[in-house]
Amino acid sequence: MTKPMKSNKIILAAMLTTIFVASCKEEYEYEKKDHIDSPAVLALNVRDVEAEVALMAPKTKSYTVDVTASSIADEMLSLTIAADPSRVADYNKAHGTSYDAVPGDAFELSTNTLMLPRYNKTSTTAQLTLKSSAMPEDGSLRVLALSVTKIEGSDKISPESYGTVFILFRRKTLPASGFELGSGTEADPYIIRNQLEMISMVKGMKSGKTYFKLDADIDMSDYEDWSPLNAADPYDKAVDFDGCGHTITGFNCSSDAYTSMFGVMLGSFRNVTFEKPVLTVGSSSAGLLGAQCGSKDVPTEIKNVTVNDLIINMNGTAEGVGGLAGRAVNVKFSDITLSANIEDADKDGKVPDSVGGLVGVASEVPSMFTNLHTSGAITGNRRVAGMIGFIVENSENVVVEKSSSAMNVNAFGENTGGLIGYAEGEHLTVKGCHSTGTVENNGNYAGGLIGSMCGFSTISRCYATGDVLAKAGNHIGGLVGNVTRRNNGGTTIEDCYATGNVILTGPKGRMAGGLIGVVENRNDITVRRCYATGDISSMTSVVGGLVAFAKSNVLTDNINFKMEHCIAWNKTLTNKVGKTWSSGAVIAVSNSVNTLTGNYRRPDMTFNDTDGKTLFDCADASPNAPLPYVDDKSHYYPYHGIAAPAGSTITSLAKTLGWPESVWDLSGNEPKLK
Repeated sequence: MTKPMKSNKIILAAMLTTIFVASCKEEYEYEKKDHIDSPAVLALNVRDVEAEVALMAPKTKSYTVDVTASSIADEMLSLTIAADPSRVADYNKAHGTSYDAVPGDAFELSTNTLMLPRYNKTSTTAQLTLKSSAMPEDGSLRVLALSVTKIEGSDKISPESYGTVFILFRRKTLPASGFELGSGTEADPYIIRNQLEMISMVKGMKSGKTYFKLDADIDMSDYEDWSPLNAADPYDKAVDFDGCGHTITGFNCSSDAYTSMFGVMLGSFRNVTFEKPVLTVGSSSAGLLGAQCGSKDVPTEIKNVTVNDLIINMNGTAEGVGGLAGRAVNVKFSDITLSANIEDADKDGKVPDSVGGLVGVASEVPSMFTNLHTSGAITGNRRVAGMIGFIVENSENVVVEKSSSAMNVNAFGENTGGLIGYAEGEHLTVKGCHSTGTVENNGNYAGGLIGSMCGFSTISRCYATGDVLAKAGNHIGGLVGNVTRRNNGGTTIEDCYATGNVILTGPKGRMAGGLIGVVENRNDITVRRCYATGDISSMTSVVGGLVAFAKSNVLTDNINFKMEHCIAWNKTLTNKVGKTWSSGAVIAVSNSVNTLTGNYRRPDMTFNDTDGKTLFDCADASPNAPLPYVDDKSHYYPYHGIAAPAGSTITSLAKTLGWPESVWDLSGNEPKLK
């Protein structure tokens, strides 16, 4: 058996040797080619280059560069390409011109070496990039001479292969208007496609109205500081600015006056997103779009605008700072979402009055606010809020609807609100709105939704969920701090609720209500179908589950205050000192002849009153059936409503009271607004 095996091994070895020898003698494909004695003829190419390249700064444009062979070589070729300024003279002589060479920093080659494999007709490629920003601003034409300067790998190269491609290049200049496209009319708006054209708006704007349209996203991050437009008397340059859904990134302005994009923004601004804009405010009112938006004579519209991560650094105390407008006059705001941090930049506590997440001051001809949403954080002195800081007395009939704020609000002074700080103007309508941020202040008049408001107003289908924290001051409420502060009544608050805690921590703090802080000395106020659930506490006195004060100076006067079918569902009411006045499960201090109908309190409410008072059921009251005295002091008129049956929920009570299901969702334990 061993002999045959040995014989097989020898035969196998012989076969392998034969195969190996045969394979060593086999030629590769390139070895079968005939050697080429004629020189290779090469041509340098810049693919698809225009006869004249004109670019608007800061645009760039890239082209593919390669070398082709009209005859092939049998060696690998290495080709060096580079600009050859000495050849520009040849071009000028041939064409009767006197052009200078393109500056060295106005072009870039991705590589200077191209490889042409043996027996191939096309080389590897390079990218040539032309840069308009490095070209002369006068738009003069220059020549780039791109040449094959060196060929390695064969000595059989045609001399004509060391060729040159001449490229004519210039920086495109703008007309006097500053825009390449458009004439600024309604039919032919100026087209903004880059930072330079954005900056050129100042050239294009004129008296009357000028039309602009964005045709690209604009990055302003490397533009040092914007100069506000229409910032000089007579402020007569209106705009129609359509962003067409594009984004402006990195806008920043720190102008000493009218810190904003437009100074005084008149006309229309719409369909734009801002990313990370920054305003640095000193001794001026300020807002991203305008230190003032609108005017008495020019109705203005701001619509479909999104602002992400706005920062406003406040270094001064000039009144009127807002996310979009420092001051608004005769403006329709709609469909706006804004997130911002509006900050005390140097942390010295010296900040402006009238600061709002959207608008600092609304004045004169009233503005309208629809479908607006703010978030972030805001700081100010007096009249500070997540949306509108101050509605002045001469701005009546302001309407705010379908809007919300999630801003945390902090004020050093009075009139602080989650949505509105101080509505001094009459006939305010707030409908379908809410706030969810925390409200903190060091003064009077703070509310989860509105700090303080005057008469003839309607607040409906609104709610606030943030805590209201006052370090000092009076008139603090979960929804509204003070109702009808200056003028007579005619105010209705209906179908509203507040769920935040209301806490007065200062030694002089008093008058805290779960829904309303104070209704005082005014006539004709109605509160109906409302509830509050937050804990209420005061360091001094006067806490009410729904209202702290609903009174006049003479507690037996008929001020025509009505509370109907409301629910105080607060778990805890705490009056920590209680030296004067009273506290109450529903109203802490009420005029004896107020009309109080069908109001309930939580059955297990904890009532911590340091004067030793306890809860008891109160029958409905009216001028014909006054509230009884608690004792012989004429200022004790607490109203506790009626304890709800054990096991009740707010919803079960609401159903009993007939709250309309067209307004309220009564499917859960706590009613929610539809």
